Amino acid sequence: MGVFTSLTAEEIKTHLKHYDLGELDYFEAITEGIENSNYLIATHRHEHQFLSILTIVEGANAAKISDVSAVMKHLAHYGLPIPNPRLSKDDRGHPDLQGKPTLLMVKLPGKHLETVSPEHCRQLGAMLGRLHTISTAYPVSIKNAFDSTWMDQALGAVRQHLSKAEIALLQTVIDRYQTLESSTLPQGLIHGDLFTDNILFKDNALVGVLDFFHIGHDLWLMDLAIALNDWCMNQQFQAMPAHATAMLEGYHAQRPLEPEEQRALNDVRQIAAARFALTRFETEAGGQFRKDPYDQLKRLAVLQQAAPLTTDPL
Repeated sequence: MGVFTSLTAEEIKTHLKHYDLGELDYFEAITEGIENSNYLIATHRHEHQFLSILTIVEGANAAKISDVSAVMKHLAHYGLPIPNPRLSKDDRGHPDLQGKPTLLMVKLPGKHLETVSPEHCRQLGAMLGRLHTISTAYPVSIKNAFDSTWMDQALGAVRQHLSKAEIALLQTVIDRYQTLESSTLPQGLIHGDLFTDNILFKDNALVGVLDFFHIGHDLWLMDLAIALNDWCMNQQFQAMPAHATAMLEGYHAQRPLEPEEQRALNDVRQIAAARFALTRFETEAGGQFRKDPYDQLKRLAVLQQAAPLTTDPL
């Protein structure tokens, strides 16, 4: 994890001429990212200071930037806590820096959680239900980059890292995903990456949703499954039922799950774990992974053996 594009103060000052944000006070690299390069930028104009996040969009993500920016603006317009992209002086939304497109966004308050409570999960569930409901007004369907076809191809490319049992398990999950994709389960725009490090809280209130580079048209259950896997299981992959119940209740208050969704939820949680195992295998560099894919394989194995998550409280 880290910054893939290093910037100097002079480069940032030149880049800021695209915006009406005054003079540069300071900048610092944000080292937590694994896909793009991010910097905290502080500027001032007269006596007013502006805090922004500058994202240099790396690799294949460059092709997604127009969709990402448009979705963020749409969701922010409807009141979700999304970092609104700043407009450049000539309304060019993504001026290049070192030949790469950029996003300059308003910095939101808050921090990532170190300890997750059921109440945090309830708020995330409610926000997610609102996001799915609001997204129905978005006029464009964005292709899911991580659908079952992609998963099948990705599995073929990483078989050397896997045992026969792991390959068989992943293939079973992919086949199930392919079936669900063509089912009548509700689908629409999803965030696709709702891990704790993409959510900000301040004074125990959810104040920010970050990183929309995994957006796409998919089962709405996928967002819920990704969040349940990350927020409602401990580091030993044991279930935390109070957390899961709170998240489901929060979601249900905004968009009740259909009976078919409740029955498919555990299958989709397995698909989510398999998806992130495969995306993390793609982060290999120098014999190491930027995030460990085997953690997600362990999660998948636990979910396969687990009793179905009860949704009776809903």
